[in-house]
Amino acid sequence: MRPETFYTIGANPTAGSSNTILTVPTGYEARITNVFVTNNTGSTKEFTAAWVSGSNTYNFASAKSLNSKDFIEYGGEFGQFLIMDEGDTMTVTPESGSTFVVIVSFILLKHDGAKFDLTI
Repeated sequence: MRPETFYTIGANPTAGSSNTILTVPTGYEARITNVFVTNNTGSTKEFTAAWVSGSNTYNFASAKSLNSKDFIEYGGEFGQFLIMDEGDTMTVTPESGSTFVVIVSFILLKHDGAKFDLTI
């Protein structure tokens, strides 16, 4: 069994620009278990959140609208997670003039170097 280390990080991303919330360190993989995003602005605002792997960007929330003081949560259930490989990043881009908070919980595992070719 590989040793696991659990983490939770928080960020106050800069409005109007892409913010890297997490970069998976070399030699590790991250199992993202929960992503919590809240809009602390006084009005409805949008954000985009993405997983960036190599040259591919996967928006899992694209121009997602959140009411004032509302939140959205991805994951959180047992067995639900996104696996990110070394060098992968998670980014959040809040709408200009907004105030968002992002909290990400994840398990960091030492990568054994094995790669699978899942090309379809």
